[in-house]
Amino acid sequence: MDALQTRSRTPSLPESSIVLLGILFAIVGLTFRDSFGFSSLLAAIGIGLVIAGTVYIAVEGPEVVRLSLVFISLVALPLLSYGGVVRWVGGSMIGAVVGGALYTRISK
Repeated sequence: MDALQTRSRTPSLPESSIVLLGILFAIVGLTFRDSFGFSSLLAAIGIGLVIAGTVYIAVEGPEVVRLSLVFISLVALPLLSYGGVVRWVGGSMIGAVVGGALYTRISK
C-alpha cells in the first residue's frame, strides 16, 4: 500500500534544459523575422521560459512556493514596460519575488 502512495519526484525534463530551450527560442525568435508574427511569439515564449526556469531554479522550498513565485514574476515583468503607478506595482512584485527567493535560500 505504501508503494502506491509514494510519488516520483524526478522531473521529466530538468529545469536547466527548460532555461536553455527558452534561450534557444528567444535567439531564434529575435534573429529571424516573418510576416505572420511567429518569430515574435517564439521570442516571447523563449523569454518566458527563461524567466520561469531561472526563478524556479533560484527558489528552494516547497513546490507551491516555487510555482507561486514563478507566476508572480511572469505577471510582473510586463508591468515594468508601462509608466507611473503600474511600473511601481511591477517593480514591487519583482522585489517580492527576489525577497522570496532570498528568504527560501537563507532559511535552509
